[in-house]
Amino acid sequence: MAIQEDPGMFSYLAEKLGADDLTVTDVWQNTQGWSMETFSLSLEYRKGDNRVEQEIILRRQPVSGLLEPYDVSTEYRILTAMKETGVAIPETYWYEPDPAVFERPFYTMEKVDGEVHTLTQETDPDYRLIPDDEERAGLAKDFIENLVRIHACDWRSLGLDFLGDPGPGKGSALRQTEYWEAVIERAGFRNEPLVTLAVNWLKNNAPENDTVRLVHGDYRSGNYIFREKRIRTILDWEMAHLGDPHEDLAYVLGQMWRSPPPTNWVSHLLPEEEFLERYERASGIPVEPEKLHYCQILNDLKGVGIITTATNAFAKNKTPDLRPGVFGTLLDFAYVGLAQHLDGGFKV
Repeated sequence: MAIQEDPGMFSYLAEKLGADDLTVTDVWQNTQGWSMETFSLSLEYRKGDNRVEQEIILRRQPVSGLLEPYDVSTEYRILTAMKETGVAIPETYWYEPDPAVFERPFYTMEKVDGEVHTLTQETDPDYRLIPDDEERAGLAKDFIENLVRIHACDWRSLGLDFLGDPGPGKGSALRQTEYWEAVIERAGFRNEPLVTLAVNWLKNNAPENDTVRLVHGDYRSGNYIFREKRIRTILDWEMAHLGDPHEDLAYVLGQMWRSPPPTNWVSHLLPEEEFLERYERASGIPVEPEKLHYCQILNDLKGVGIITTATNAFAKNKTPDLRPGVFGTLLDFAYVGLAQHLDGGFKV
């Protein structure tokens, strides 16, 4: 049932907000994200002697999709724990595990005003995502600073150990390899020869990592909200985990998130060498090329895992959303990227 047509949802929201005379003036479902279901709610209510107008975000666990198995509580717990870290994140309000309230578990958070970069030929015929150099410089600064703060988080004191400490040594690499291997197996693609080759290579070449850090897992252009040339919040924490920060670095360097030639900027923001130098200087974490290469192949395997999961969800009619089917058409491209990186150099 739609939120605006559900008296029980009105009562539920009023109780959670401590509101009287609550009215839901508008509801719309955000379509940018392809994972969690995201709804924007415009509310009007009275609280004591004050009349309040408020917009909130509701993030609901989907039936199926790109990142199965889903647990929306993980993202909520991460964001709630990190509110004092200096990372640009929204304020969380509450988590609701009872599916009787709104069909599936969800959590709510503040609505952060701003924009998300969306590249289209109509608005950017030269395919330059951020044509304003001053804006690009400000966003690049915030982009690096937020990544450094994520990796600097004391995840133990924040209570993020529930994510699972992979331990020192090869634990970070092996845990992620085994995780995505299992994802691909559930989707029915584990026996593909290229997948087997990649999994074996990753297990046999797992690097040492003696300092486990919080990893965002999907850090890139398009996953932040910006306004007035500054990043206001980092989005999409579904793949956050504990591991090696080189995973995030390699993800940023991915060709899919770069501006086109002649710039080839990472995440449409700045040159690769400058990004790595500035990150290394600000974080104090040495950037190791061998680990970057390893994590690029690991991220390629992750890409195959996401696309095969979407393909399986669409093929088995697990979701009415057509977008997983569209996403599944990228599987051949994911295989090509994986094969290229297994064959040698880091750069495509």
